[in-house]
Amino acid sequence: MMLISDGTITPIVNRLADVMGVILAYVDKAEHGIFFCRNVVGDPMYNIYEEDGIAIDICEKYEYFEVFGLTEDEQRDLEKFYCALVNSWKQFRQYA
Repeated sequence: MMLISDGTITPIVNRLADVMGVILAYVDKAEHGIFFCRNVVGDPMYNIYEEDGIAIDICEKYEYFEVFGLTEDEQRDLEKFYCALVNSWKQFRQYA
């Protein structure tokens, strides 16, 4: 998280929060992975988010996300979020 000298949070944090919200909304359709590069095998994808230079595509057939336009730090944070989310989702489904 980056803070400006007056203590306000930079818009970069808001960008990542928006992406996390989209991932949260679609995790039940893509719990097998999150990638930060384009697939080269031609899996069927469609776009679910595009804003502020960030795009999120989903492949429901093989249940994974592709995310583009994040910094390396944002990618690392999103990957941690995604892994924790998927683990929680799998545990929830065991008891549901």
